[in-house]
Amino acid sequence: MRNKTLQVNLILLVALVFSVIGGLSIGSFAFSPGDILRALTGADIPNREIITELRLPRVLLTSLTGAILALSGFYMQALIKNPLADPYIMGVTSGAGLGVNFLILGLIPISGFTALTLPFFAGLGSMLSLLLVLGLGFRTLMEDNSRLLIAGVAVSSIFTALTGVLIYRFAESDQVRQIVFWTFGSFGNAGWEAVGVCGVLMGIALVFGWIFSRKMDILILGDMQAQTLGMQVVRVKIAILLVTSLIVGGTVAFTGPVGFVGMMIPHFCRSVVGISHRKNITTAALMGAAFLTGCDVLSRAILPPAGLPAGIITAILGVPFFLYILFSRKSRL
Repeated sequence: MRNKTLQVNLILLVALVFSVIGGLSIGSFAFSPGDILRALTGADIPNREIITELRLPRVLLTSLTGAILALSGFYMQALIKNPLADPYIMGVTSGAGLGVNFLILGLIPISGFTALTLPFFAGLGSMLSLLLVLGLGFRTLMEDNSRLLIAGVAVSSIFTALTGVLIYRFAESDQVRQIVFWTFGSFGNAGWEAVGVCGVLMGIALVFGWIFSRKMDILILGDMQAQTLGMQVVRVKIAILLVTSLIVGGTVAFTGPVGFVGMMIPHFCRSVVGISHRKNITTAALMGAAFLTGCDVLSRAILPPAGLPAGIITAILGVPFFLYILFSRKSRL
């Protein structure tokens, strides 16, 4: 199994490299792999800034976002024991969106923005949604995990409705365009500050996964079995929710909500390398990065140069998969 996992990871790494090259090549100006290599090694070529200051931050942010969403989906599904669970459905992204929209609409007085302003308020919004989910489902943390999923859907609907009220009441025309652009999930405004913040969040996601992988393996056996083995089940579940809320809230602050990545990728990973979380951490990160980067390249190939918002592409691919899981026998891990 170790050799199989290594082979899968190498294939995914190659797919990611090709996706990155495609992302650096496609746009208003087409660049050859040779142009890209010379630009990245410091050679002075025409329009070098397009590669180093526009396209490279975009592909890096896309890759990091895909990896973070895939890992957070893995952690959520270990918590809920249901392949339909992901941060988008659980209300984390809608809570982050509420925090971001408060900033966009100027309802929070901020004198100056830094690289951490958006992820900070997005994190606050996702934490608020987390508290509501826990409040609605706390009594079921050791009883019925599916109720946490229902609580997440309810909280997501509440926050979406609140966002709609804010837009209707306070938004001006230019703010509406900005909010709509953010809501669809896009990497058009990627910059090096966003890449740096998401790189740190990616590190947190990986370290958490390595430390808690054994606990998540035990958790999917069932809450009572895990407790019998000495695990403090409620604390582990709260830790998963907190870390997932932090990494997803901070990421979608820059990209907008990109749905279904956290639901689909864990399913494909488990079908290839099994259910061990330690083996799946690297695989999920690589697959999520390659998948979302490929979706962004596809969006720019369909509608050059800026492309469709990536969230539209993932929704087109994710909704049929969601229905397949919903109506198939694979309704539980």
